[in-house]
Amino acid sequence: MDRAKEEVELLKTAYPALESVEESDFIWVRIPSYPVPYRLWGRRNLEIAFRVPKQPGEAPYAFWVKPNLISANRPSIANYSHPSSTPFEGEWGQFSWSPLTTWIIKNDIREGSNMLNFARSFADRFKEGAL
Repeated sequence: MDRAKEEVELLKTAYPALESVEESDFIWVRIPSYPVPYRLWGRRNLEIAFRVPKQPGEAPYAFWVKPNLISANRPSIANYSHPSSTPFEGEWGQFSWSPLTTWIIKNDIREGSNMLNFARSFADRFKEGAL
């Protein structure tokens, strides 16, 4: 199995409802229910989508959310644009987001950088609110 497909399988261990769409350079994944702080976003869960790069060692960038976000504490949201397209149905907004550490993969997918840790890092962004 190639690395990108292994990454999707690892993601499914934490997000079993995940669905994926394969494209030439990426595998898009969608998590149908991702928890977010209600007091900051006015909702408890969002749909999340992001791309798993097929090029080994390539760091991921950005994630998409649905529905469109309006922050409870600010009229505009930093590093967020709407609308933005994904292969999934509906209107999506995009957060510019990248791993905070150097992206280094290891032979064992559970060690080093991986897409599961990237997906979990979205919670850090949501805790920041609209900043």
